[in-house]
Amino acid sequence: MDFRYWIIFVATVVGVSLIPGPSTLIAFSHGASFGWLRSLYTAFGNGVASIMQAIAASAGLGIVITNSATLFIAIKYAGAAYLVYVGIQMWRSAAHRVSLGSNKDAKQNQTGRLFMSGFTVAISNPKAIAFFTALFPQFLSSDGNSFAQLATMVILVGISAFSVAFLYGIIGAWVHGMELSKRIMTRVYKMTGGLFVASGLGLVLSGNNQ
Repeated sequence: MDFRYWIIFVATVVGVSLIPGPSTLIAFSHGASFGWLRSLYTAFGNGVASIMQAIAASAGLGIVITNSATLFIAIKYAGAAYLVYVGIQMWRSAAHRVSLGSNKDAKQNQTGRLFMSGFTVAISNPKAIAFFTALFPQFLSSDGNSFAQLATMVILVGISAFSVAFLYGIIGAWVHGMELSKRIMTRVYKMTGGLFVASGLGLVLSGNNQ
């Protein structure tokens, strides 16, 4: 595939990833709570989940999910329930999360949980597989090795997802570094938690409209 097409592919994936959603919001929250360096673990989780979704799409699982309404809805509802749960927890512990920003011991014990949070939030979106299933064929060239092209796409997806999530983590750390009052930061976390709940409910409503 021509180099120009690779640039367009990366631009498309990054552009979609930059749209605020659960994965970017959790990265922002972790950056604000634990600093930009710790948000790397969240970004890694997001990147790994995106790679797995891209591999699933490449293996044809996207076709199975898009053709099986029952399976698709089941995955969607499970993801929606998790997003609502995360949102409620974030809302309820907003003040506590603000204080964690300066707690070094808490930061040191959170690495695994940060990774899993980033991974679980990203993997819970079944539409990503359908998106990759529709996207990949648009950039496949009959002139080259299809396997090599798909492998390259999967890698680029992972790098793009990681980079965007890390960017949001940096933005979160920057917002926290502005030394806003605890009251304002608490509102930021509550708003983020509310967006998670809205995202989860949005998935449920979209499922009911299909």
